[in-house]
Amino acid sequence: MRLRHLAFALLLPLLPCLAHAKAWQGITPGASSQADVVNRFGEPSTRGKLEGRTAVVYKGDQAIAGTKQAQFLVGEDGIVAEINVFPASQLDKDAVEGTYGKSVQKTFTDDFRPVWMYRSIGVMVFFGKEGFVEAIRFKAIEPGSPAAAPAQAAPRAAVPAAPARPAAQAATGPAAPAARTAGGTP
Repeated sequence: MRLRHLAFALLLPLLPCLAHAKAWQGITPGASSQADVVNRFGEPSTRGKLEGRTAVVYKGDQAIAGTKQAQFLVGEDGIVAEINVFPASQLDKDAVEGTYGKSVQKTFTDDFRPVWMYRSIGVMVFFGKEGFVEAIRFKAIEPGSPAAAPAQAAPRAAVPAAPARPAAQAATGPAAPAARTAGGTP
């Protein structure tokens, strides 16, 4: 009996490390490297900075099968922190529930589009106005992260740089919508 308690006490600190993000196409956020992405999918269409991280983007002729675009956001340590996938086909809510189960938390963006969060596996599903999946985000699970933390902004597909707007127009232009919790807080 005492040995069982000792074994439990030794394994308890390891439990946060046992939580893994859901892998996509063999790439696991928080574990796979940028080199793993390039080895798996070849040279990307674009590399650049997005949300302060290196973005490895596959789109157009180099889009990964089944996607319009896939973005791999890599931290300074060279590890994939987040994957944003923009499906090529229309996926409805039933397909999402069939794949990931009933949503643990449902929220919405600033423009009231639904977002389903599966925090235990690091997945967020963003729906468009017609009710179909617009994007799926796979993110590394941070140990000790609160389960009720608010959602982040919806991912946006990379587009060619737009011409610069005048400062007054830029200050009033639309911003990327942030997901909000059901209570309405960002």
